[in-house]
Amino acid sequence: MILIIQNGYSCDYEMNLFASLFFGDDEDVIITQNFSYENKNINVYTHIVFEGKSYFEDYNFEFDIDNKTEKLIKKIFIASCTKSLSHAALKIRKINFSWGVMCGIRPAKNARELADEGYSESEIRGIFKNVYEVSDEKTDLALTVANNEKELLNKIGKNSVSLYIGIPFCPTRCVYCSFVSTDIRTSGKYMSAFFEKLLLEIEKTAELINETGVYIENIYIGGGTPTTLSSEQFEVLMKKLYDVFDLSKLIEFTVEAGRPDTINEEKLRVLKKYGVNRISINPQSMNDKTLKKIGRSHSVGMIYDAYKTAKIIGFDIINMDLIAGLPDETVEEFNNSLNEVIKLNPENITVHSLCIKRAASFRHTKNELAKADDMNEMLSYTQKRMKDEGYIPYYMYRQKNSSGNLENVGYAKHGTMSTYNVNIMEEKQTIIALGGGGSSKVIIGDRIERVFNFKDPLEYVRRFDEILTKKDEIKELMKGCDIDE
Repeated sequence: MILIIQNGYSCDYEMNLFASLFFGDDEDVIITQNFSYENKNINVYTHIVFEGKSYFEDYNFEFDIDNKTEKLIKKIFIASCTKSLSHAALKIRKINFSWGVMCGIRPAKNARELADEGYSESEIRGIFKNVYEVSDEKTDLALTVANNEKELLNKIGKNSVSLYIGIPFCPTRCVYCSFVSTDIRTSGKYMSAFFEKLLLEIEKTAELINETGVYIENIYIGGGTPTTLSSEQFEVLMKKLYDVFDLSKLIEFTVEAGRPDTINEEKLRVLKKYGVNRISINPQSMNDKTLKKIGRSHSVGMIYDAYKTAKIIGFDIINMDLIAGLPDETVEEFNNSLNEVIKLNPENITVHSLCIKRAASFRHTKNELAKADDMNEMLSYTQKRMKDEGYIPYYMYRQKNSSGNLENVGYAKHGTMSTYNVNIMEEKQTIIALGGGGSSKVIIGDRIERVFNFKDPLEYVRRFDEILTKKDEIKELMKGCDIDE
């Protein structure tokens, strides 16, 4: 059990996050921390008791809170606490974190917000290095992503929104999956009922759009694997969208085709017919042995076939996902997967860090530490190869429990960056979610209000009246937004 006692300043979530990187839940650890701020100096004294021994860190940082925003002050205070904890814990276990003590899923957003505060690039680099202890390589990545994001954020239309439509079904469930999806072999019996309710939710959302005076700039159909729907269902879904919505100002229309074993020429032609201009074909690995191990039911050969078919039909922007750190994959095997995808020359490549679910008996063994080091090597190779091949990093996020506390990065060729991907990360545009597991985000000034749809398809169907009520809730929230007449 990890017991954390903080005096003077409290940041429970961040402290528990970093403590869990060093210690398992079945280990007895007592962490006591005293925080003080006097005479423009932060002092954080940490005492860790572990296996009968004591470990200390007396951390000091000079920081003037005058003329600083409350948000920045909070970030600096939290970083001081997590740094003091980590420095003490490093005396027990040596763990290398490229992102230092930076918390949160959006490192590039930290860089952008510092720039908005008036800090120069050199000053931001200094804060990343001296406050957060971020490596130079990751600092470069965060600043590059922040600059590329800004290009798209500046193009968000006044009174525009995005739609997210969640199809929570997959042909199989991957062993690492943490997304909202159900195995169609067991949940497929609910698909027809789910689909009929989704069409009704689309109609309700059209009323919301019309009554609030906004327009749709992007549509993203995700999941799960949306292409578990039949071509006939796609025809009905697409026709419904065009029947009830004014899509004359639509810029991006994305379908997460994802699994090659769910893609065929007929489905792709339906998507192309209705103006879908971005799709994903996601290998995760270009190693058949790995695909079998993680529960994917497609082969590497099917990836090549699906990509070739999509290009013949005329899709100009295709994204392909890879995952670094899959079970038993070596650095060389991951690098080979990346190189094989690069040969296909897709417009977008997204590289994820495997998100590890810790078991109760978790230990930081040498093998696990080597895994984190391997992932660092994989992502460093990715960053270099992407630059050499003319791909730019334009959106990035991190997930809790990823090995090495590393990142997921979307790379794109010039002119093919996705506005929706940046919006979902930077939360600058209202996103209305439909279907299973979606989370609507209503932007009201500097405030974000979230409204969640049900995750499970059966619950979505059974409690559909509540789904409609949630749309009324979103409508009332949006009436408080700044809409131009």
